[in-house]
Formats: sequence, structure tokens, C-alpha cells
Amino acid sequence: MTVSYNLDVSSTSLVAFLKLQLRWRGSVWKSVMRELFIFSILFATVTSIYRTNYFLSEEQRVFWDNFSALFDQKLDYIPLTFMLGFFVTIIVGRWNDIFLNIGWVDNTALLIATYIRGNDEKSRILRRTTLRYMVLTQVIIFRDISMRVRKRFPTLETVVASGFMLESEREKYVELNLKYNKYFLPIQWCYSLLYEARAQGKIGADVMLNELIKSVGDFRRGLGQLCNFDWVPIPLVYPQVVFLAVRIYFFLCLIARQSVLIDGEPPKDASPVYPFVPFLMTSLQFIFYVGWMKVAESLMNPLGEDDDDFECNFLLDRNLATGLAIVDDCYNDSPPLQKDIFWSAETVEPLYSADTANMHLNPQIGSAAAYETRENEIIMKPHADAVDDFEDGGDDVEECNPRRLPRGISVVSVNRNCESRTSLVSRRNNQGPTIMERLRSQFGGSKVNRPGKLFGSSQFSINTAMGDNDIGSCASILGELVDDANKAAQAGLLTPEEMASSPRRTPIDVLTSVPEEDEDAQKTRTSVDLRKWKEMVDNERRKEEEEKRRKLSRKEEEKEEDLTDGDEKELK
Repeated sequence: MTVSYNLDVSSTSLVAFLKLQLRWRGSVWKSVMRELFIFSILFATVTSIYRTNYFLSEEQRVFWDNFSALFDQKLDYIPLTFMLGFFVTIIVGRWNDIFLNIGWVDNTALLIATYIRGNDEKSRILRRTTLRYMVLTQVIIFRDISMRVRKRFPTLETVVASGFMLESEREKYVELNLKYNKYFLPIQWCYSLLYEARAQGKIGADVMLNELIKSVGDFRRGLGQLCNFDWVPIPLVYPQVVFLAVRIYFFLCLIARQSVLIDGEPPKDASPVYPFVPFLMTSLQFIFYVGWMKVAESLMNPLGEDDDDFECNFLLDRNLATGLAIVDDCYNDSPPLQKDIFWSAETVEPLYSADTANMHLNPQIGSAAAYETRENEIIMKPHADAVDDFEDGGDDVEECNPRRLPRGISVVSVNRNCESRTSLVSRRNNQGPTIMERLRSQFGGSKVNRPGKLFGSSQFSINTAMGDNDIGSCASILGELVDDANKAAQAGLLTPEEMASSPRRTPIDVLTSVPEEDEDAQKTRTSVDLRKWKEMVDNERRKEEEEKRRKLSRKEEEKEEDLTDGDEKELK
């Protein structure tokens, strides 16, 4: 039976550690107690022969010391840690695969209750029988691979008596003359019932039938994996080698750990406590290594009768009871639709108990989300590789793709909470270097120090969406840029006309600071824009209606003129 201890280790503390170590059922103490007791008796027997003067002379004792010390040095020839580590890794992986394929009917039961419709007695029997056949398959397989289930159901008559199988079904099962296992038969009955339900219209569509058959097939495939694990275990040589190596190792320790020599010499001050040190350390090593080996032994067959083996009988009872409740008791029994308590709430904040309301929560927030730049303006420019390609192109620049040229430089202001927005001029007076100084410092290197190339002409397109406070800063930046362009032209690098006529030169648009708006300002601006747009649309509609009225009035006037002209002609 499975040993559950998760509640004891729900928190990390010394008390939790003691609770975990003081458990008996399924513990390492219960696993190694017998072997440790036998090892201790044998170790004490060898020690009594070695330490007393009744069996060995002084010369024989010296020979024994050297012999045991040599044994102790050569024990590392047995790679115990390596062998146990690999073996336990394989066993744990196999144990995990067995648990994943042990079989749960919940998903299939939910599909049966959803797709097979009908409140009549036949529909109920159909749903219940389909589910019971799935559990019956699990019972028949578990009888052959689990000793606990086999002891519970030694014959098929006991399966009938327990309620998993009917007498007519047992007779049908026995009638099939097949020398191999007949695990497939209940699943085939299940498929037949599903097809019959589709033919009678109880399943609404073929895709629903396909989904049900797929779910039942997955359940059967998992049980088939259990049969394969039971049929083909780990090769016998591997557990034999590991288990034999562990036991031989500690058998040799009965001789090797008797010596108390320190660096090949006996201790200077003889004491009766010294012989207990090898025994104590060897006993601890015995508990750890043998306990490690016992883990592998208990996990090799998790469907057996050990303390930590799976509760197969409980799983069978649980699958049958839960599955029948899903497909029958809870069928088409949903609560009425109502508005939840958060229907009109602006924020969804569930309540906590008084004990947990003050506990700290760790919300899912990115580790870099709290970063805030210290700059008031951020300069956005092309990557250095793009600038280097443009500058190093030489004569090949004429043939390059214009898309490779730098797109421009953008200066973006940082909107900080709880901080008033200031213009670039005021920030320039209060803080560090100006934007233009930073631009010059960043573009003033040996490669990029070409004003004629960087600022191609004295005309710059400045795209801005700013308020009244930023007009002065924009004008100052524009003036500085124009001055730099004029100086570059006077230096004889390239004239503005040459730059304008050159197809490979594209002026860089310098974007001034674009102050960000807070949420309220954005909502206000959006509502004003919508109002203006609505007024504009209404005006256009009015103009169209007036135009239509004018056209209609003109047509009526023309018709009246035509009628009057016709009357006059008739009178004449």
C-alpha cells in the first residue's frame, strides 16, 4: 500500500524532518533492519575473535591488521556508487511509466455522459455498461499482473460476485476458445455498444463516435503497456550484479573494517573506543547503500505487495464508482445558470480566509518589468552594424539597396509617474549634456564623423506631436541642426544640391521629443476626436440630404415647366 507523507513535509522545518525520519511503515529503517542486525552480529563476532587473546597471538594480530588494512584500501575496486546510481535511475523511470499507464476512466466517462444522450432506461444501461466493460478489462488484466488483485479475485466467479461482471458475460467470456489471453474481449463489447448507440441516433455525429473510440483505445493501450512491463522485465543480469555487488561489498567490510591503523601505524594511545569507530562508520554506510538498494528492489514491481506499491484494488473500486456516478447519477444534471458575484465588479478579487489574507503573494511579473531608465530622453538610432556598412561601402554605395541606409534618429521623452513634464530646454539646464551634445558624442567617432553624410542637406523633416511647452526646444534643435548642415556644406564635403541630386543619399529625419500622454489625457483626446468625427459625419450627411432635396426640387420644377409648356401648346 502507498505511504503518504506529503502533509509532514508541507513546510521546511526541523519538526518536519523528525516526522519524516520517525515513520516506520515504508521507511529505510524497516527495509534495512534485518540485514543491519545480521551484519552487526557478524561484525561483533569477527571483532571479538580479533581483539581477544584467546584466538590470535600477537604476530597473528599484526598480520591481521595489515591484511584488513589492505582489504580496506582495495574496496574501491567495486564501483558501488556507479552501479547503484544507474540501476536506480532505470528503475525509477520504469516505475514512472507504469504509474502513467495504470488507467483512469474519468475522461472517457465524461465523454460518454456528454455524447451518449437519453434519459430512458436503455440509454442509461448503455452508458453504464460501456463504462463497466472498461473497468472489467482493467480487473482481468490486474488479476494477471498484481498479486493483491489476484488474491482478491482468484477466479472469474469472484469477479462476478463482486459486481464487476455479470454471469452471462462470464459465460460469453469462457465460451471463447483461445489459448492466448482474452483481454481484448470486454473492449470489443464496448466498441460494439458505441457503434449501436450511433446507429440508434443516441450519438449525434460520427466525429463524436470517433472521439469515444479513441478515448477507449487510449485506455486499453495503457493497460497493454502494463502487460508488456510485466512480460519483459529488466534483464536478470543487471539486478543480479547490483544486488550481489552490494552484499559482497559489506561482507568484505567484515574483515576490512576491523583495522584501527592510522596511516599504517597503530594509534599512540590505545583506547577501547577506537574499535567502535570503524563499526559506526560502516553501519552508517550499510544503512545508506543497502537502503538505496532496497529502493530499487521495491520499485522493480510496483504492482506487488510492498508498502510503497500501488493500490490496485482501490483504483478498481474507485474507477467503477466514479465512472458510474459520472455517466448516470450526474448525467444532464447541471446547476441553473446565474450571474456570478463578480458580474458587476470592476476588478475580480476573490476573498481569502483570515489566516491567509496577510500572507505574501508572489505575482507573475517579469524579472525585468521593474526596470526604469534614468534618462529623461532616449535616443533611438540605427544599429552600429548598419552605420558601419553604410560608411565602409566606399564606391559600392551607389549600387547598394536604399533600404540598408539608416532610417533616422528619434528622441523620445520618458513619461514618469508622479513627475511633471518639463521641456527639453528646462531639462537641458538642470541635467547633464543636451540632446545635441549626446548626438554629436555618439555620432562623432572616426567612422561616422562626416557631417555632410549624416546631415545630408540643410532641410530636415521634423515630425512632432508636442505641446506648447516643447516649441522652444524644437526650434533650438532645428537651429542647431541647420547650423551643423551649413558648416558641413561650407567645409566642402558635399553641397546641398549634390546631396539632393545624389540618388544614394537619403536625409535622416530627426524626430524631436514626443511626450507621452497619461491614460486620462488619452481618453479625453479620444473622446474629443470621436465627437469631432461624429460632427463631421453629421455635417456630411446634412449636406448630402440638402443636395438630394435640391435635386428633387429641380426635377419637380422641370416637370412643372414641361407640363405648363405642354398645356400652352395644346391651347395654341
